[in-house]
Amino acid sequence: MRGLSVNLSMTGRDFVVDFPVPPLFRTRVGEVMELVFWSPVVARWIHGVSEHFERHLPRDHVQVTVGDLTWLRGVVGRRGLEGLRDCISDLEEFQAPSKGTDGPA
Repeated sequence: MRGLSVNLSMTGRDFVVDFPVPPLFRTRVGEVMELVFWSPVVARWIHGVSEHFERHLPRDHVQVTVGDLTWLRGVVGRRGLEGLRDCISDLEEFQAPSKGTDGPA
Protein backbone atom coordinates (compact mmCIF):
# COMPACT_ATOMS: atom_id res chain seq x y z
CA MET A 1 0.00 0.00 0.00
CA ARG A 2 1.06 3.53 -0.70
CA GLY A 3 0.84 6.31 1.85
CA LEU A 4 2.73 8.79 4.01
CA SER A 5 5.69 8.38 6.30
CA VAL A 6 5.16 11.14 8.87
CA ASN A 7 8.12 12.35 10.93
CA LEU A 8 6.89 13.67 14.27
CA SER A 9 10.33 14.94 15.35
CA MET A 10 11.42 16.87 12.28
CA THR A 11 9.26 19.10 10.11
CA GLY A 12 9.52 18.79 6.35
CA ARG A 13 10.66 15.15 6.49
CA ASP A 14 7.37 13.50 5.46
CA PHE A 15 7.32 11.51 2.23
CA VAL A 16 5.39 8.84 0.35
CA VAL A 17 6.25 5.17 0.94
CA ASP A 18 4.98 1.87 -0.41
CA PHE A 19 4.75 -0.85 2.26
CA PRO A 20 3.38 -4.41 2.13
CA VAL A 21 1.19 -3.81 5.22
CA PRO A 22 -2.03 -1.88 5.92
CA PRO A 23 -1.86 1.79 6.91
CA LEU A 24 -1.81 2.82 10.56
CA PHE A 25 -4.77 5.12 9.91
CA ARG A 26 -6.41 7.25 7.26
CA THR A 27 -6.70 11.03 7.24
CA ARG A 28 -8.40 13.47 4.90
CA VAL A 29 -5.10 13.80 3.02
CA GLY A 30 -4.53 10.05 2.68
CA GLU A 31 -3.23 6.97 4.41
CA VAL A 32 -0.47 7.15 7.01
CA MET A 33 1.80 4.12 6.68
CA GLU A 34 4.25 4.97 9.45
CA LEU A 35 5.01 7.45 12.19
CA VAL A 36 8.70 8.20 12.78
CA PHE A 37 10.09 9.91 15.86
CA TRP A 38 13.29 10.22 17.87
CA SER A 39 13.19 8.60 21.32
CA PRO A 40 15.76 10.09 23.70
CA VAL A 41 14.94 7.32 26.20
CA VAL A 42 16.27 4.57 23.91
CA ALA A 43 18.41 6.84 21.68
CA ARG A 44 16.80 5.46 18.53
CA TRP A 45 14.59 6.57 15.67
CA ILE A 46 11.32 4.68 16.09
CA HIS A 47 9.34 3.66 12.99
CA GLY A 48 5.79 2.82 14.05
CA VAL A 49 3.95 0.62 11.54
CA SER A 50 0.83 -1.55 11.58
CA GLU A 51 2.59 -4.92 11.13
CA HIS A 52 6.15 -6.24 10.98
CA PHE A 53 7.75 -6.59 7.57
CA GLU A 54 11.33 -6.94 6.44
CA ARG A 55 13.03 -3.72 5.47
CA HIS A 56 16.43 -2.10 5.61
CA LEU A 57 16.70 0.64 8.20
CA PRO A 58 19.75 2.74 9.00
CA ARG A 59 21.73 2.17 12.19
CA ASP A 60 19.90 3.39 15.31
CA HIS A 61 16.47 2.97 13.71
CA VAL A 62 14.01 0.34 14.90
CA GLN A 63 10.60 -0.74 13.62
CA VAL A 64 7.80 -1.13 16.18
CA THR A 65 4.27 -2.30 15.46
CA VAL A 66 0.96 -1.43 17.03
CA GLY A 67 0.92 -5.00 18.38
CA ASP A 68 4.28 -4.46 20.11
CA LEU A 69 2.82 -1.64 22.22
CA THR A 70 0.98 -3.96 24.63
CA TRP A 71 4.16 -5.96 25.20
CA LEU A 72 6.19 -2.76 25.70
CA ARG A 73 3.68 -1.34 28.20
CA GLY A 74 3.75 -4.56 30.22
CA VAL A 75 7.55 -4.70 30.33
CA VAL A 76 7.83 -1.02 31.26
CA GLY A 77 5.23 -1.56 34.00
CA ARG A 78 7.30 -4.38 35.48
CA ARG A 79 10.87 -3.27 34.75
CA GLY A 80 10.78 0.44 33.99
CA LEU A 81 12.87 2.18 31.37
CA GLU A 82 15.64 -0.43 31.53
CA GLY A 83 13.05 -2.99 30.42
CA LEU A 84 12.06 -0.74 27.51
CA ARG A 85 15.69 -0.49 26.43
CA ASP A 86 15.97 -4.30 26.55
CA CYS A 87 12.82 -4.63 24.41
CA ILE A 88 14.22 -2.25 21.81
CA SER A 89 17.40 -4.33 21.71
CA ASP A 90 15.25 -7.44 21.17
CA LEU A 91 13.40 -5.73 18.31
CA GLU A 92 16.72 -4.75 16.74
CA GLU A 93 17.85 -8.39 16.89
CA PHE A 94 14.53 -9.47 15.32
CA GLN A 95 15.19 -7.20 12.36
CA ALA A 96 18.78 -8.50 12.13
CA PRO A 97 18.89 -8.54 8.29
CA SER A 98 18.89 -4.72 8.35
CA LYS A 99 20.98 -4.30 11.49
CA GLY A 100 23.94 -2.04 10.99
CA THR A 101 23.08 -0.91 7.48
CA ASP A 102 23.18 2.65 6.37
CA GLY A 103 20.53 2.29 3.65
CA PRO A 104 17.46 4.47 3.23
CA ALA A 105 14.74 4.33 5.85
